[in-house]
Amino acid sequence: MNEATEKKEVEIENTEENLNMEESLDQVEQAEDVNEAAAESEILDEEIERDNEISELKEEIMRMRAESENIRKRNARELENLRKYSLDKFTKALLPVADSMDKELEANASQSVQMTVEQMIEGTKMTQNVLNKVLIEHGMEIINPEGEKFNPEYHEAMTQIPHPDLAPNTIVDVFQKGYILNGRLIRPAMVVVSK
Repeated sequence: MNEATEKKEVEIENTEENLNMEESLDQVEQAEDVNEAAAESEILDEEIERDNEISELKEEIMRMRAESENIRKRNARELENLRKYSLDKFTKALLPVADSMDKELEANASQSVQMTVEQMIEGTKMTQNVLNKVLIEHGMEIINPEGEKFNPEYHEAMTQIPHPDLAPNTIVDVFQKGYILNGRLIRPAMVVVSK
């Protein structure tokens, strides 16, 4: 072989190697392009999934807001009804007392009915008993502390008088009864206390 042939063979080999390298580089570039496309596709899929998740969360928040608003409106309506009709049961219970007083006044005004003072007092006591029963049934406690020890939490001293038969700070007389509703003082009893 001559030198020129050898050079051509070396050139051909180099060219073949270069072609092989170029093919390998093309394959590597194609693989990189495929990997890059796959990564972009994966990123796009993740973004779509994230967008769907955000949309679902927004819808859930809107439903929760609507539900919260409905609950608030329902509670406001129930509270208003409670305010309006909370005394309904108590008022119905007081109606017999009002009826009894009306009958007593009719009897007193009527010329044909003759009533003695004792009968009038008896009728008034019966009406008072009905009223007290209604009050007690609805959680009211009546404070009538005559003869008891003075308690500033439940009694209001109007005056003090000397009373040799009673210990100091004993209630001698009750000007006005007091009332407690379900454990809460509504009005203290107004009393006279011994010195």
